[in-house]
Amino acid sequence: MTDPAFRRVLAATDGSPRAEEAARQAARLCVATGAPLEVVFVVDTTHPHQADVEAEGEAALARAARVVGEVGVQAPTRLVAGEPAGAIVEEAREHGVDLVAVGPDAGVLGGAIRVGHVAAHVVREAPCSVLLAREAGRDFPQRIACGIDGSEGSVATAGLAAAIAAATGAELRLLHVVPIFRGDNAEWTLDEDEPSPPEIEPSVHAAVARGVIPVREMAMGRPESAIVAAAARDGTDLVVVGHRGVAGVTRVLLGSVSEHVTTHARCSVLVARPRPGTA
Repeated sequence: MTDPAFRRVLAATDGSPRAEEAARQAARLCVATGAPLEVVFVVDTTHPHQADVEAEGEAALARAARVVGEVGVQAPTRLVAGEPAGAIVEEAREHGVDLVAVGPDAGVLGGAIRVGHVAAHVVREAPCSVLLAREAGRDFPQRIACGIDGSEGSVATAGLAAAIAAATGAELRLLHVVPIFRGDNAEWTLDEDEPSPPEIEPSVHAAVARGVIPVREMAMGRPESAIVAAAARDGTDLVVVGHRGVAGVTRVLLGSVSEHVTTHARCSVLVARPRPGTA
């Protein structure tokens, strides 16, 4: 029997529409995969509050519970206390969560800052996969794009993307980008009868093992930019990327592919990590 995509999911809400959308998308994945969902609100203890923040938190949790209930999930809720970013990461660690869902908690300065401090910290420091949710349709996810590079980690990432696609009925596209930092970008789709290059073949096998026949795509250019552009072009509503970037490309030269994609993609992004206890 194939392992489920997720075994325990945590959604963090701050009462904002973005956070409620994250809870809704988490609930959609839970319905599809059979994973249980919990929702938390962090009472920020790092500064004083004039209002009754616990009451605000309870109200935010009640709204989130209604949102996930409309998807068909009955999720327990709880208040926790601490610095929000650190508290969410610690909740995931202590409770053996393998997916945390958060909203971008930003959108300020006319959209110039698209991921706030809390979300960025969770994406960077969580011990598990992280879903950074942006607005999506009711049938999320319908089109999934997964960036792969031929490494062992990217094969596992493709397997997770395929598990989500198999559970939800979404289309899966596997995109391998040949890193080129000068010149024009190029993109192409492999024909159905065309053999996969060695950088793609292991990920294709991982997807097929999950019962999914992926669309195979190739590109040349900066990997992080190519993934974002392809997602926008194809109407993708979920991008899945590994947390280590691209094999063979230094962080100094490229920066983190996952950080760039979570910041610049117009759609939801799932940064995949090994299930806690398996890495």
